[in-house]
Amino acid sequence: MDLARAGQIAIIMLSPTLAVGVALYAPRAARALWHLARRRDDPLGPHSPPIEQLATDLRRLLYQHDDLRTDTRPGPRGLRLRALEAAITDLAVEAARALNVPARTPAPHAGMSPAALRRLLHDLTDAGLALPAVGLLAGDRPR
Repeated sequence: MDLARAGQIAIIMLSPTLAVGVALYAPRAARALWHLARRRDDPLGPHSPPIEQLATDLRRLLYQHDDLRTDTRPGPRGLRLRALEAAITDLAVEAARALNVPARTPAPHAGMSPAALRRLLHDLTDAGLALPAVGLLAGDRPR
């Protein structure tokens, strides 16, 4: 038996294993290639939620901020207020991007100063976003 004959026998013995491997992994490989091709077609990256959803979430967080700010119960409120302001900042910056309102982009989840956040929220209301006049939006417009 020469080397060519041994190679033919090895291919015949391995062909069922190769066929099953192709049958199992071909769909996964095709799906990965499909996602890779779609990612290259979409240069903007992940899409933000619709502006209606951003406005709803922003209103909900503004009401929570106002409730927490006026709460008289004892307990650690400062940390929760800063966390709410950071979440409000993230949503406000995303809404500003969607409405083409100029906004300074802070570090992720860092938040803006209350004055800068108040100014951005007023700019969003000027751009047509309906936000409640509570908490950060109560009172006069900052300069």
